[in-house]
Amino acid sequence: MIQIAESTLQRLIVHRVGNKVSDMTLVISQKEIENFDEALSGMLMHFFFTPFKGDAFFNFTHPTDVNLNEVYTYCANIFDDEKQFFAMSEAIAKHLYEMSDHPNIKEGELYVALVKDIIIESEVCDAIGIFKSENKETFLKVNQGADGLDLGSENGININKLDKGCLIFNTEREDGFKVCAIDNTNRSSEAVYWKEAFLRIKPREDSYYQTRGYMEVCKGFVKEVFNTENEVDRADQVVMLNKTAEFFKTNEVFKEEVFEAEVMQQPEIIEAFQEYKEKYQTMNQVALKEEFSIATDVAKKMQKNFKSVIKLDKNFHIYIHGDRELVDKGYDDEKGMKFYKLFYNEEN
Repeated sequence: MIQIAESTLQRLIVHRVGNKVSDMTLVISQKEIENFDEALSGMLMHFFFTPFKGDAFFNFTHPTDVNLNEVYTYCANIFDDEKQFFAMSEAIAKHLYEMSDHPNIKEGELYVALVKDIIIESEVCDAIGIFKSENKETFLKVNQGADGLDLGSENGININKLDKGCLIFNTEREDGFKVCAIDNTNRSSEAVYWKEAFLRIKPREDSYYQTRGYMEVCKGFVKEVFNTENEVDRADQVVMLNKTAEFFKTNEVFKEEVFEAEVMQQPEIIEAFQEYKEKYQTMNQVALKEEFSIATDVAKKMQKNFKSVIKLDKNFHIYIHGDRELVDKGYDDEKGMKFYKLFYNEEN
């Protein structure tokens, strides 16, 4: 959770970064934004920080040495010596320009900010913000004239819609700093330039990362392995998802042995799950631990993706929340149709 109530926007500069392969220019500002009043500062802080709502953190990385990661080094230089802010902001803009080598990458304004006294996970620290606005919107403008009111229009930036952003907190330097990053405009392949090419960040291997990763594995296992193609009844799939969600909901600490005993239960299912988990980690380049603290907020959000419903044609939906033994499945030869039989005590 990021808290900025007592934070101060200390320094700010804006550059314009074009698309290198489309021969768009790189415009480097020759001075910082100065004398912004309290109202403007408040709008900018809203613009920069509002999009960062989650608890997903990253670290800068590099195949050989994190000190060779350009953005990591530029930010470290600013944290070490604030006088380097201007020069390092220029270096950041030039680096982004070099990475803007896909024809679909849009030109936009690049904001580099230094913010003091942010509270992040109960720790007070400074942060560097790197933000890019790519999309403009048309706004109506009402002007007072001699004969009344006139209407006009202007293109501008919507302060409620930050396109790309990154917050680098001056903590955990030895691990590649604590970083937040978003890209709200691109989901396609060219979008990797922001997080992967420009920033070079990887997920921070904390409780958020572990909880989300393990629940994704469980969901994938039920969908791809523990399924009807392998003669697993749909009701058993639903029960498996329910048990998984309930385990993460009711436990503070995840222990793989306990999870397998309570949820998977059967040795052949556990073996199949372990095989799937190993393949998943290799394909997605993730490292999941056998024991970790469960991030309750993540578990709660992930439960929404654990569907506990069986859809029968377009007539019925069966929601299974409890005992699998109270649901029976069969085939009616006379009607030539499948059926479910449900056992219950009371009807509400």
